[in-house]
Amino acid sequence: MSVPTKRLARSSQDARSQLLFRELNEQIRKIAAGGDVDAVCECVNDACFDRLVVPLDEYEAVRRFPTRFVVKEGHVTHDVERAVESCAGYVVVEKSGADAEHAIMLDPRRNASRRLYAVKDLDAVKDPV
Repeated sequence: MSVPTKRLARSSQDARSQLLFRELNEQIRKIAAGGDVDAVCECVNDACFDRLVVPLDEYEAVRRFPTRFVVKEGHVTHDVERAVESCAGYVVVEKSGADAEHAIMLDPRRNASRRLYAVKDLDAVKDPV
């Protein structure tokens, strides 16, 4: 496997972890009765389950951009994302390149039928024929 291919594989795995945590946080937001969102860190570490408290209005501001995620302070992975905002207890990070495209395609607030095709496209990148 070449270095760019390894980087793409890692990048795709990082994206999958963040996308999964974002999906979980969207479910948490749905059952929260207003107020703060008790979210899970959306960092690239798939073993991280650190908790974040994000005011609902700030959570919604992050979700306006499908390429942005909330991570605990100190959990920013600078080689695959950039910090765009620091808040009390968490940082908003933004993906770029292929990871940003995947984040847009798999945005839980996007039409579900359009997301199905995106999952198939992401699997094709992970396991090229």
